[in-house]
Amino acid sequence: MGKNISKVNTTFQFCDGGSCQKAKGEIAIREARAYLRNKKFWDTTHTIKTRCNGRCEDAPTWIVQPGNFWYKNLTPDKAVSILKSHLEKDLPVEEYLLYKEGWSMLTSNNEKTVAPVVFNSKIDPELGEVLIARSFASDQHLYPLFKYLFQEPRPIAIQQYDHKIIEITSPHQVDYTDLYEVVITGKEVDLQLAIAGIPKDISEEIADRKVSIAEVIWLKKTTIFTKAIRLKNKKGKHLVTLWIKEKDTSTWEHILTVYLAMSPNNIRINNEV
Repeated sequence: MGKNISKVNTTFQFCDGGSCQKAKGEIAIREARAYLRNKKFWDTTHTIKTRCNGRCEDAPTWIVQPGNFWYKNLTPDKAVSILKSHLEKDLPVEEYLLYKEGWSMLTSNNEKTVAPVVFNSKIDPELGEVLIARSFASDQHLYPLFKYLFQEPRPIAIQQYDHKIIEITSPHQVDYTDLYEVVITGKEVDLQLAIAGIPKDISEEIADRKVSIAEVIWLKKTTIFTKAIRLKNKKGKHLVTLWIKEKDTSTWEHILTVYLAMSPNNIRINNEV
């Protein structure tokens, strides 16, 4: 029988992503769950192991609800004191907090500065003089992008491997129910790419079509297709290029704002070759 969540008034979300596992977050989780059972809080609380919550530099991390309290650098001792404070006093432990509602800043000692995506001038062996931005190759970025480009569809064209360019004129199904691979099927295209993280012992066939490099390309010459997203595997093998028409400003603006987090009115360009 499942837990009666109608009795739950406090939820603890324990990050169980890779960095939190490496930081021995599981030990703090065990102590927390033991405390909740022994102190008879089990029925009125709920504990959930989550995937990565995006704060790897502060691992191990927890989130306590209600209140949206984020905790950092958890240890078994900190874990128990946090539980006691929330459940017995209804108060957070301020000194262990990473963030709480109302704060304008995080209290991280390990904050990482992520460099913004920039277009760089390059002489590409295939395309000549171009601007290239190294972009994001994770499934969190590629799957939404594929849905946006293929399901409506957008007026794009696709070039698989070294094959000819095919224009997309009809909606395509974008299926990401497989553990690793997304499958795009329709009238014009059948495309299968691995976009999730893959284990080292995966088959060579899947590893060969694993997207590891994503580039947004802006041709300096005038032609029908002047922008593109080029995807390659770890060895640099070309998997697919998605071409965008010069006149299709809507798709280009979406890629800039959503995919690259860049304003169309303030495109970051480094002109040094």
